[in-house]
Amino acid sequence: MQAEYTIDDLRKLDFGPVNLCVVGDPIAHSLSPLMQNAALKYLAKTDARYADWKYLKFRLKPEEIAEALPIFKAKNFIGINFTVPHKLTAALLAGDTDADAHLMGACNTFSLVPGGIWRGSNTDGYGLEAAIKTEFSRDIKGADIAIIGAGGAARAAVFYAALKGARVRIFNRSRERMEKLAGDLRSNGLECECEIFSGHFPKDLPEATIIVNAAAVGLKASDPSVADFSTAPKNAIFFDMPYIAGDETPSVKAARENGLSAASGLAMLAWQGAKSLSIWTGKPPLGELMMKTLKENAPKKL
Repeated sequence: MQAEYTIDDLRKLDFGPVNLCVVGDPIAHSLSPLMQNAALKYLAKTDARYADWKYLKFRLKPEEIAEALPIFKAKNFIGINFTVPHKLTAALLAGDTDADAHLMGACNTFSLVPGGIWRGSNTDGYGLEAAIKTEFSRDIKGADIAIIGAGGAARAAVFYAALKGARVRIFNRSRERMEKLAGDLRSNGLECECEIFSGHFPKDLPEATIIVNAAAVGLKASDPSVADFSTAPKNAIFFDMPYIAGDETPSVKAARENGLSAASGLAMLAWQGAKSLSIWTGKPPLGELMMKTLKENAPKKL
């Protein structure tokens, strides 16, 4: 696995002429450098500018992000991805945001734009839509979607799905953040239902619901399943945003054991990352290449 850098490393080290990175806490599990560097190598075959570009990963605490941003700029970083738990913090610290990120209140992508400003974007919704299409041949538009969670990843999924005309239902184990998310959605003219989640799905969940886990449960093989899938409709499908290198998440395994079609988050990782790289380079998204790289080269164990 690629080296994991810290705020001290960022202060002290020279990282070269053109850099990109992913920032999270934890970050050891991240396969973003694997697929992004493969895509950069592919681009460099026909455009020598990309030969000097590289993509790194940093484990930073939430309170370190504000300090890190000007240092990233000084150290020749032109793009940053944010993962758990930094997407809401990133939205607050962006110098500017695009329309989707502003609406969602969460950023997973920063781009350094003229004037030295970090511009925030959110490619998670795009990645989720592409992943569900790739894994299940299903469209978000007009679908029934149940989203578990109410953090940064959930915000992107909820807003994106609602904007696509999906019937959205939010499930979360605590009330405050869930109701804030639902209120933000409604204040922008979008509809949703929400309810406290005990791990059991309600009996009125529609048969063909797309169930999406946007909570962080499932990043470790020792994590419990996010839900009791014996209570889910048998024609539902389950998509788990978390992923485990070389394995399926506990929630995906539990869903399949109960007869559901299920997939973990590698496809979403590939497509949201491809969209981010497209923002940074102006090139078309290389989602198929990134997915192929992950399937063929991801380590079996962290």
